[in-house]
Amino acid sequence: MKTARFLQEQPIFGGVGDQAMQSIMLLMRELHFAAAEVIVQEGEDGDSLFVICSGSVEVLKASPVANGTFGKRIAVLQVGDVFGEMELIDTQRRSATIRALEPVSVLALSNADLFQIYESDPQTFTLLALNLARELSRRLRNIDDLAVHYMATNSRPDPS
Repeated sequence: MKTARFLQEQPIFGGVGDQAMQSIMLLMRELHFAAAEVIVQEGEDGDSLFVICSGSVEVLKASPVANGTFGKRIAVLQVGDVFGEMELIDTQRRSATIRALEPVSVLALSNADLFQIYESDPQTFTLLALNLARELSRRLRNIDDLAVHYMATNSRPDPS
């Protein structure tokens, strides 16, 4: 299992003190997945975020032309990356499928775990919520940049 120090080095847990991190570690579950195993399925209910401790995963997004397949790869996540955090914020269904590219181990933190942190340590909860917001903001900026790049490379001259 990864150490508290490993987690503290990840943006989602940045600024969390040693004692609080030890408490969080007690709540987290270590899970293991085989290569090609689906960890999270798009459209399913979800209540946990996952931190990748070893291995890598691909993020797949369904498309209208996917015909029941997993869809298009939109990202590859590595050790230290987080996925599943959106469901902790907006309580919607999973927005993408996550599939292991190789054997993967993750640490999972559920919504119930997060609520337990809220009740026992509001200051750490606030820091985690702020870190989650920063991560989501960073991803939104990346999507904005990709959209601008796509529009610039696929735009047609104005016919007028």
